[in-house]
Amino acid sequence: MNILIDTNILIPLEDTGRTLDPSLAEMRRLSEQNGHALFVHPAQEEDIRRDQNENRRHIVLSRLGQYPTIPSPPSLSESSLREYGWRQTGDNDRIDNLLLHALCRGAVHFLVTDDNGIHKKAREAQVQEQVHHLDQFLVFLRSQSSVELPPPFGIKERYLHEFDVRQSFFDSLREGYNGFNDWYLRSAEEHRKAWCISNGDTLKALCIYKEEEHEVIVDGGAPLDGTALKLCTFKVGESVRGRKLGERLLFSAFKYAVGHHIPYVYLHTFGSEQDLLVSLCQDYGFELAGKYRGRDDVYLKKMSAPDSLPTDISPLAYAVTYYPHYIDTVEVGKFIIPIQPQYHNDLFADTSDLASSLFSQDASLYNPQSNTIKKAYICHANTTQIKTGDLLFFYRTHDRKSVECMGVVEQTYRGQDIERVLPLVSKRTVYSQAEIGGWLQKETLVILFRFIRDFSPVGQRSLVDAGVRGPIQSIRKISHEQYLHCFAGSPS
Repeated sequence: MNILIDTNILIPLEDTGRTLDPSLAEMRRLSEQNGHALFVHPAQEEDIRRDQNENRRHIVLSRLGQYPTIPSPPSLSESSLREYGWRQTGDNDRIDNLLLHALCRGAVHFLVTDDNGIHKKAREAQVQEQVHHLDQFLVFLRSQSSVELPPPFGIKERYLHEFDVRQSFFDSLREGYNGFNDWYLRSAEEHRKAWCISNGDTLKALCIYKEEEHEVIVDGGAPLDGTALKLCTFKVGESVRGRKLGERLLFSAFKYAVGHHIPYVYLHTFGSEQDLLVSLCQDYGFELAGKYRGRDDVYLKKMSAPDSLPTDISPLAYAVTYYPHYIDTVEVGKFIIPIQPQYHNDLFADTSDLASSLFSQDASLYNPQSNTIKKAYICHANTTQIKTGDLLFFYRTHDRKSVECMGVVEQTYRGQDIERVLPLVSKRTVYSQAEIGGWLQKETLVILFRFIRDFSPVGQRSLVDAGVRGPIQSIRKISHEQYLHCFAGSPS
């Protein structure tokens, strides 16, 4: 695989004037170990020459030649720029756009950058699956190597007073917020709760929450017209990064809000440490609402769908903006997807066999992809009917013979090219290159989808009554009427 590294990764990687960040060292080592080549774009030399630190500039330029450059990089025309919808107001924008354009044209397989502006443009160009933050890229690299990831931990609701605020998990929060310990202890005295992942009393991930009524959440703003769920503290510890626990915590918040009919969810962010959190929230419809006390950025998500269906929004865009709501009009395709029990358990934690067993809290039995909202399904079905925004209903074969989970399609790929498939699924699964290569021995269908919800089982009898007859052994499209009969209004 060819990996393009942005200048904000390249400069600290090659600046010998300071201690090398262990994450950068690990990226270089694992890339080489897995046979990936780190590339630079010719335009980045210009970027480096603008560095105001003369000594660092000289060092990095002297070391630039050790990287291969993209040969004959594609030029970016005005018409292509308009098609992408990217802004270009200066040299920084121009170089960012050239890097992304090279990715879009297939000159590289991945782009690694911690520049949030580039991530935003990647979403606009629909190549966000191939653009990674450094932490995300490390997770991908580790999954392709023999490095063993720690097991995931089950989410529990616990009181704040159960945890010692002095533990190292809270160090970064203390550094970012003066008086954090005092705030935590006051909150504990109020018997506040949190969703958490822990090993005993040692925290691994945490989301402290509270309900508020008609709160003013931004400077100079009006009160919200109803209840809001505030995610007061949201953190995933470094030792479990890559286990998709951030998505799992966010899903817990969404489920709580829907179950309690809460129309708003919001949180504060501050500083570069929370860039990944911001990116995650934007993926699920949070929007920047403004500033709080001139310091924190406030991100707000509306949990209620609009009264009438907007005419200028696609089914996928609707599912992102109003998640977990979705469009199910007659124009939207609906498909039943057969899935074997072991893969059903792997993808859908809350309806897995483990969830109802004595071992439901055994952390070693869960895989990271069960924690995700954005998932990947890989099969050998020969259908070409599935489109972006269509609805998927997963039929568990062999044992239960029922549908309990649904999702909305983000994109599909058909083929056998591992250099296309691996980047697509890299953020969603921990399957190794060898495992994926095994599936790709024959033509394969990859479906990227967003998990929407689970519901009470819809069994074979209900399917037959709706006219869905015969064994479900391959992907089957159902009519809008069959969908209404089986799934519309299914209780969760």
